Amino acid sequence: MHVEPPPTSNSSRTTLALLLAIAALTLLASSRLQSLLANTATLALGTLAIALPLGVLFGVAIAKIEFPGRRLLALLLAALLFVPLYVQAAAWNGALGTGGWLTQWLAGETYAKPWLAGWRGAIWIHAMGAVPWIALLGAASLRTVERRLEEESLLDAAPLAVLVRVSLRRGAGGFWAGALWVAIVCATEIAVTDLFQIRTFAEEIYTEATLGPLGALPGGLLRTDLALGVTIIAVIVGLALLLTLPWLPSAATISVDQVWKWRPSHVERGWIVAGVWGLAGLLLMPPLASLVWKAGIDVTQRNGAFERSWSLTKATTMVVHSPWEHRREWGWSLLIGLMAMGATTLLGILLAWQSRRPRWGRALAAAVAIAIAVPAPLWGVWAIDLLNHPADSIWSPLTFLYDRTLLAPAALQSIRALPIVGLWLWSQLASVPRDLLEAARSEGAGPLTQLWRVALPLRWTGVAAAAGVALVLAMGELSASLLVLPPGVTTISVRIFQLLHYGVDDRVAALALSVFAALALSVFAAMATLALSTAALSALRNRNRPFKQED
Repeated sequence: MHVEPPPTSNSSRTTLALLLAIAALTLLASSRLQSLLANTATLALGTLAIALPLGVLFGVAIAKIEFPGRRLLALLLAALLFVPLYVQAAAWNGALGTGGWLTQWLAGETYAKPWLAGWRGAIWIHAMGAVPWIALLGAASLRTVERRLEEESLLDAAPLAVLVRVSLRRGAGGFWAGALWVAIVCATEIAVTDLFQIRTFAEEIYTEATLGPLGALPGGLLRTDLALGVTIIAVIVGLALLLTLPWLPSAATISVDQVWKWRPSHVERGWIVAGVWGLAGLLLMPPLASLVWKAGIDVTQRNGAFERSWSLTKATTMVVHSPWEHRREWGWSLLIGLMAMGATTLLGILLAWQSRRPRWGRALAAAVAIAIAVPAPLWGVWAIDLLNHPADSIWSPLTFLYDRTLLAPAALQSIRALPIVGLWLWSQLASVPRDLLEAARSEGAGPLTQLWRVALPLRWTGVAAAAGVALVLAMGELSASLLVLPPGVTTISVRIFQLLHYGVDDRVAALALSVFAALALSVFAAMATLALSTAALSALRNRNRPFKQED
């Protein structure tokens, strides 16, 4: 039994040319830029070394194995997609960081050195945030594997061998795509690297931007380094896309049959349930338990000595009062997030609708590659250069937009969320039946009318999901908008980021738990809305269906 991977449509010459371009650009970079890029690569590779095996395990379990709790596991991982990295950092710091309950418990009465520090901390937090992406993208890809091919292979091999040699090989595209996205996050985000003082390319841009104009500090990055660094990352992203796309299933090869799943015996199922849920519990419970523990720590003074104890009353009070205490930050986050959601959804719909044409589709893919390759702090620097001008400049009226409006943070949050939202909307609108569009065009409907009257009503649930994703991603964005918030405006992401650096453990824990609660409520509300809307549509169809005439 041997299954070849999907044939690649890209020539080896293009791959070789891109590799040579990366090597040449790296040689042109200064030693400082080379060191920063090496640190970025180390962070990405270390993250993938932990996240990729775990993501493959969970992805295969969700898509290809029948066991109790499979859908619940998928739901939990989907919810974790929207937990920002700085919230993950706060949660794991409470367990394995300075003063963490797990490190202190393992150390006993002696001083507990934090396990999450430096490279270990940055790699671990990024890996925990990466597991849901790899698992769910891989599970989606595994669902497209041809059922006929798997069932034919069962005649010659055991189910476990079919999973490894057939399903995993044919459905590897989702895992590669997840790994690519994780590497991009490691190369462009600064929330975790700034906390653990890891000098990556994106972190260096943020640090220098907070101290003065880029390229002006002695010993800092040169402007040529900035251009070279962004170009190198963009070429690497292009090469990764070139190598990944042949593994992704095309519309013509996606099977419409029911997905084949391995149904293990009772004994095997027991081991699988214990292993998968045990591993999931080890990944989910320690950070949540650490937040609850941190929120309830109470320090009292007795006989001139300070004693620490845990109080359920204090933990509950802190969590309940946290949303009201930080109501201004929640309000600003929601306002900016709604602005970004509207802009991202509207622009994503228009781009996705135009990208149905091959030429526009290639242009959209190139724009997405460039947008996701630019480090997030650099977007903030460009926004400052564009909008912030001295009073004697001809462009000084733009300074009002920079200092007195929410334009800059909302625009940057839109840019950061647009690649994922745009790709999701493209997949939704590209699946609209062409015969319906042709029928609308034959009746005189133009492209916008087809979009408004045919495509959007058919895919309104996908558009609503895209809007929800845009809102959550925008509210969780930190690395770009941190540099451009106007005076007097502080979002919830910035507040948590500041408290993490100040070491205010109980407030950080309570605020992070309130974020978890808000995400959980949002997920359940979205599920309830989708279920109710589906039931309403089904009832409407049944009511409008003509009655059968009986003989």
